[in-house]
Amino acid sequence: MFTNFTRSLPVNKILLMKKMSPLTAKAFLLLFILTACINFSFAQQKKIRVLIVSGGHGYEHQPFYNVFDSIPSITYDTLVQPQANALIASPEVNKYDVLVFYDLYDLISPAQQEAYISLLKKGASMIFLHHSLVSYQNWPEFIKIVGGQYHTHPVLVNGDTLKANYEHDVNIPVKVEDNRHPITRGIPDFEIVDEVYGDVEILQTVHPLLSTTHPKSMRYLAWINHYGNSDVLYIQLGHGPSGYSNPNFRKLIQQAIEWSAKHAKK
Repeated sequence: MFTNFTRSLPVNKILLMKKMSPLTAKAFLLLFILTACINFSFAQQKKIRVLIVSGGHGYEHQPFYNVFDSIPSITYDTLVQPQANALIASPEVNKYDVLVFYDLYDLISPAQQEAYISLLKKGASMIFLHHSLVSYQNWPEFIKIVGGQYHTHPVLVNGDTLKANYEHDVNIPVKVEDNRHPITRGIPDFEIVDEVYGDVEILQTVHPLLSTTHPKSMRYLAWINHYGNSDVLYIQLGHGPSGYSNPNFRKLIQQAIEWSAKHAKK
């Protein structure tokens, strides 16, 4: 019954088993299998547990999730709004190391708002991607959490009227603003075909990671914003397959999740 398994054993262990009695060899093999199972289980437990939140905006699912499938250090679940906000307001959220938002959603109850704030006060890890910047137009605290917002209606900011806009399938030159940060380390300046957002409000207190000189885009494409006891990360890139498949985007997402998980305090 152990024939197939023993074929995969190291040569030194097979030679050792040949010197044993049949009963001892079986006991040794069972111990080896048990140890391997324990090591595998421990390795699985050490993986970063990610919840990916979507809803409110269409996207090509398989190319998007391929980005996360390619990250060996994580395991992830997906949840669509409004179920995601319900989970975030429950103790179930504590089983995740990192929350990644790819939603565009507006309905959030006072209790759910307080849940977000409470998690961030504890030092939870939150990463907001692309169109999540458009969420919660009627929740003033949201811009303070993320560090910016895509306003769907005109707003007055420092004497200027802003009404955000977008354009698909643009060749965007990306400059790494902070090449010493673990999130951007090893990523050169690059180009990506993606969607740009223009006339977006960005708080002056954010720490920029990526920028662009594209005339139709907001200046910063990724930043860190401190809120409560958390460093919240926003990445504007990631509209569709041309962005998802870009190796620098993929490296950015992997390093963002790994850094975020390491620095979470909850």
